[in-house]
Amino acid sequence: MKPEKIPVYCTFYDAPEHAFPGHPESPQRLQHVKSWLQNPPYPEMVWLNFMPALASDVLRVHNAKILQTLQAASRRGSHEIDSAPTYVTEASYHAALMAAGATLTVSRRILSEGCGRGFAIVRPPGHHAEADRSMGFCLLNNLAIAAADAVAHSLGKVAIIDFDAHHGNGIEAIFLHHPGVGYLSLHEEYLYPGSGHLNSTPHAQGRIINVPMPSFADPAAYLGVFQQVVKPWLMGFGAEMLFVSAGFDAHFSDLLTSATLDTDSFYQISKILVELADDYCQSRILFGLEGGYDAQALQDNIQACLAALCERSTYPDHYGPSPGHPSGSPDIEKIIALHQLRKE
Repeated sequence: MKPEKIPVYCTFYDAPEHAFPGHPESPQRLQHVKSWLQNPPYPEMVWLNFMPALASDVLRVHNAKILQTLQAASRRGSHEIDSAPTYVTEASYHAALMAAGATLTVSRRILSEGCGRGFAIVRPPGHHAEADRSMGFCLLNNLAIAAADAVAHSLGKVAIIDFDAHHGNGIEAIFLHHPGVGYLSLHEEYLYPGSGHLNSTPHAQGRIINVPMPSFADPAAYLGVFQQVVKPWLMGFGAEMLFVSAGFDAHFSDLLTSATLDTDSFYQISKILVELADDYCQSRILFGLEGGYDAQALQDNIQACLAALCERSTYPDHYGPSPGHPSGSPDIEKIIALHQLRKE
């Protein structure tokens, strides 16, 4: 049974010293959010203090190599470490541990209370980071660390839903053979990192689901997937907590993708996920920030997500509705058949 009042636990970390000239993944992404959070309008929001993640926390999903490599790279100062390009600075090793720690703190608070909602508004993002390497602007896999921690401490199964426009190859690879973690990704087909094809994980059908979206996918296409694929998957998977890899780079103003979602789309998606968590995941849900590179749109989209978490219906929208493009939809019938999902 859903409790009458469900708190929304939040952390914020903008990693101000993890910055590289001209790079889209920068502290400026969160400048509008930071100003707004000084006087947030929702009393349900509970702000949590946090510490850096411990090595033992990180090593649940990463190997020692990534910590050693990241620490050594940070000692060298500012430079790019791959062609994405992903960068590090002298502050990046600490920033990565702080972002992971902030995400862990929210997850553990929700579990200690028995239920709850949360949003770790942090950078650097995480869903591309694999067990042994940082990549795709991501240093450590924040949400994967929190999900693995939840399973290690108390939960039998957790689910991760990823609506960032880029496939979360890191999350998929980390949990590829983990029966207690389900992963479902909606992402723009053919974008970086080029993974996440429809039938790329045949041994994990029904547990790992990839939904490649066509270029210029519009709100109707995304919302159709949430109703016809995400909902029946969560109904049948049996997760005790829902983690959301919340990337907002599918907004039509974002220059790194061609999707055409708008702020109302992200509100509707967040509302659906909150309701699904209430119905099927014991009212436990944690959003962790991933992409989104238009600072104004990112503020609006985060506020819309928080409005859904706090069961409100008003939020700012500086860009207005999606211009829309006829783009078609993914082959939902094929996805349903491939993963043996129950039709609504």
